[in-house]
Amino acid sequence: MDKKFILVILFVFLSGCIDSNRTTPADTGASLPERPGITNNSGINNQTVNQTANSPVPAGGSMLQTDNTTQTGIITNQSDLLIDRISLNLSTFYDKKWFNLYHADELDCSRMSTYFWGYLRSNYHVAPKIIISYQRQHAWLALKVSDVGNSSKYRHWNINGIDYYYVEATIPKIVTDDNQKFLINGQPYTSAQFYDATIHVFDSPSDANDFHADYSALGGFNQEFVLKKNDLDKIREFLK
Repeated sequence: MDKKFILVILFVFLSGCIDSNRTTPADTGASLPERPGITNNSGINNQTVNQTANSPVPAGGSMLQTDNTTQTGIITNQSDLLIDRISLNLSTFYDKKWFNLYHADELDCSRMSTYFWGYLRSNYHVAPKIIISYQRQHAWLALKVSDVGNSSKYRHWNINGIDYYYVEATIPKIVTDDNQKFLINGQPYTSAQFYDATIHVFDSPSDANDFHADYSALGGFNQEFVLKKNDLDKIREFLK
């Protein structure tokens, strides 16, 4: 197991997106108020979504492993699947240490998700979803499996009958099944366990901002899906 990778995960999740001094709706047993009639263009309601994970085992009976050379699901062979090309592309951000740009309440999970929402749309002509979880105090992205290719290398998440891949923007990577664990508020999670949470799904950063503006008191963590000049300057310098 790559100790450096584990430290990265611990840093990302413990340095701002998760605040151990704050209480989430899941901690108190509370639920978000109903907001009838608000749906995104895909028909997925922006309220609590019950999701199930489907993790088919690849041929040979083993899951994709993460090690020194495949920390973000790097694809060693050329693939015709768009999801594999996206994964390979994201690994270049990881190799350049994108995670070092992370800063709580600034260029954090929300703003990094905003950046990759636009990046994936512009470069791959797909429509990512913004995912918010007050339960996990975190934000990430989702890509529809039917848009980017059906692969068993990455975990599938079923939301209202539609399969998605999750894209973690802070590391960044396509979420896979792995046995690496990290601690959140003293509780150990694998990657798959962490993302198996109560979520809200949005078509765009502006939709996510509007929703959070109404329910920010329940969230307890910074969610601003807008890139500021300072964020863009950091990213431009990173991409040189």
